[in-house]
Amino acid sequence: MQTFAFAQAFMKSVPACVLALSSLRVNAQNPPAIPVPPAAPLQRATVGTLNDSLLAKATGLYDSTAKAGLQGFDCQVHPDWNTIMTSSRKGAPAAGDDAKLALLGTVKIALHARLKGGSNLDWKVPARPEEPVDKTSMAMLGQAHRGIENTLLGVLKLWIPLADGSVAESLGEEDVEIAQTENGYTLRSKDKSLTEEFDRNLLLVHSIVVDSGSTVNIAPTFQQTSQGLRLSSFVAHIHPASAPPESVQEMRIGLEYQTVAGAEIPARLTIEIPNVVRMNFNLDGCGVNPK
Repeated sequence: MQTFAFAQAFMKSVPACVLALSSLRVNAQNPPAIPVPPAAPLQRATVGTLNDSLLAKATGLYDSTAKAGLQGFDCQVHPDWNTIMTSSRKGAPAAGDDAKLALLGTVKIALHARLKGGSNLDWKVPARPEEPVDKTSMAMLGQAHRGIENTLLGVLKLWIPLADGSVAESLGEEDVEIAQTENGYTLRSKDKSLTEEFDRNLLLVHSIVVDSGSTVNIAPTFQQTSQGLRLSSFVAHIHPASAPPESVQEMRIGLEYQTVAGAEIPARLTIEIPNVVRMNFNLDGCGVNPK
């Protein structure tokens, strides 16, 4: 069986941004450092007022995995291999595509998401004594494995702090600088580890993180639910370390949710890198807060 053309394209294009995400230490407890433009800090009395009112209001506006007590979840992952293949190839189906899709369809994938860090992906290719997989096909499966793992774990690192809701909860006079802008508020931790930009209605409009020279600028979108504003999509502009300015890569992520034991976790992910690839993933058989 010949090496999949789409797997080669996938591994050449996707890591330009998702490997940058994989290297970021992005989580609710230890967000990466970010250089930000200077902003005029508010007077101490005003800061106290904001902490007591606006930040408390912001905390109540958003749905939060932290409020739900979510620590992690395990799910079976089902990629739409046909979409991945056709979008990355950008051409007519090749001979043998059905066999290639059938082989990919045998792979068992499980995502082990941990909100405090340590997420990982299981990738198991069932043994087929009657039709052993040749070395070329095994190499292709290895490429697909790395591409899917880097993508899912990278996107998960961005989703966790946006869905956690702990940023607004943890900000206080001792560890945050608050600036009032023309359009709203800028909140920045004093160690410059995270910057969040809110509009006048306390809707989060930008989150920017930098680590080891890589920069991610995130623009989230929220939907109103009975539990509060829930992250429904976001666009991330990723600039890998030591890369020229024109190499900024855009990723568009959409989310649909499922309720498992009272917690809202992803049920479907759509990930698009414009003009490169589109990936759809369904998650099922999920359990939350594993021991």
